[in-house]
Amino acid sequence: MNYFWLNCGYNRFNHFENLVGQVSIFDSSVHFNPSEGYAAFKRAQVGDKVIFYQVQNKIGLLGAGTVVKFEEPRRGQIKIHFKFEENLLPLAKDYFERNEQLKLSLFRMKEQLLNQINKEDYDLIMGLGRGEEKIDRYFLMREMDDFQPDEKYTIFTKTVNGIERNGFKHYKEMQRGDKIIIYRTAPERGIYGTAVVEEAMHKKPVMMGRTDTTAITIKYTGDIKHRTIYDLDREPMLRAQYFVGEDWNESVTELTKIQYEAMLNPSEQEEAPAITSYAEQLAKAAPKKAGSIVTYAAGEKQKEPKITPKMMHIFITDHYTPKVLEVAELDVSTPHAVADDSWTQGMLYGQYVKEGEDTVIKEGIITRALQNQSSLIIEDIEQLEPRYLKPLLHAVAGRTIELGLGTMTIGREDATYHVTDRFKLVGLTALTIEQIEQHFPKEMHQYIKVYQLRNK
Repeated sequence: MNYFWLNCGYNRFNHFENLVGQVSIFDSSVHFNPSEGYAAFKRAQVGDKVIFYQVQNKIGLLGAGTVVKFEEPRRGQIKIHFKFEENLLPLAKDYFERNEQLKLSLFRMKEQLLNQINKEDYDLIMGLGRGEEKIDRYFLMREMDDFQPDEKYTIFTKTVNGIERNGFKHYKEMQRGDKIIIYRTAPERGIYGTAVVEEAMHKKPVMMGRTDTTAITIKYTGDIKHRTIYDLDREPMLRAQYFVGEDWNESVTELTKIQYEAMLNPSEQEEAPAITSYAEQLAKAAPKKAGSIVTYAAGEKQKEPKITPKMMHIFITDHYTPKVLEVAELDVSTPHAVADDSWTQGMLYGQYVKEGEDTVIKEGIITRALQNQSSLIIEDIEQLEPRYLKPLLHAVAGRTIELGLGTMTIGREDATYHVTDRFKLVGLTALTIEQIEQHFPKEMHQYIKVYQLRNK
């Protein structure tokens, strides 16, 4: 038995009467270009199953039926009689493409009249059309409110001034029943709870002080065990995701089902692979757990243990003092910068900037210090995102890292910017030692040495 997807026009059936039982005849040589779908016409046999998809009036899925008659009146002409046997929900292709399997199948179709599909796709579409199955979509949403379990909340998709929130396109894609993970940036950046979409994007009544009232409605299903972005970094199924990039500022973004489940269900592996080359090197360089056994083959030369250099020197002090230079053994000419929460990774390692009509590479403060064979002092270092230091830590560990600026690299040997054992990144902070331990992930602790300066 064969299975087909039939793109049919509105006038193929009489919509003023019950569609079930109607028969429509499709002629391969009259109603469409014979080169488009003609091969599928030749494969059709009596008893084959077909799904009707209406391409006019934006109806979408129409129904399902069977091939009840196949005839060839003359050479090169094929007539197929399709009988409409079952109504299906009017689902659009956009909905089917939520499923990776169907997305690929639909992509392969050429918008021709008749397309052959496999049984798995047919069964899945029929289940969706009958309402027996649903394709859930998964999202990560940033909301700072203290949600209560089983309560419904209105989430406005634009600011009070009518400006679309970051990730606005994902609000438009949400449908009832879609699953959401709630993340917050405070008290610590990570995931805190789950929710479901109760109502897709809609307009609320006009509200005083708000230019636009477009919103979705979610139902908060409850809190989950908090996991920081550093915990998520180490999940093997969360490779190359936005939470290690620049997209944490998005109000909503999409997840796959696998990513959604990986967030909620921590891996049981003792040492899960990290998701990026940066995190991978940190994981490899991390000290092994106490009690681990190292074995060597007979005659094998035992390697000398590699000592991780304490590249980051953090001083707990209220303000800069020349004592820092004395303790860190630095020259008075050492570059000194003050960080704030607007700093980006590009400011550290370089970025493309527009100067007039030209686009040029502007050197970063770390790469400039490396170029000048100098160390670097950064005041208020707690304002700097710890993840921005990953390229530097990899370079210290002996890995050559691409900076994304042409062929520029940072590393120990044969790199554009060479990190030597003499290089020190000195940070000044008013945080306590406990707060420093919480601010920097455990993987970074092996690179850090902390000093307590008493301010007079």
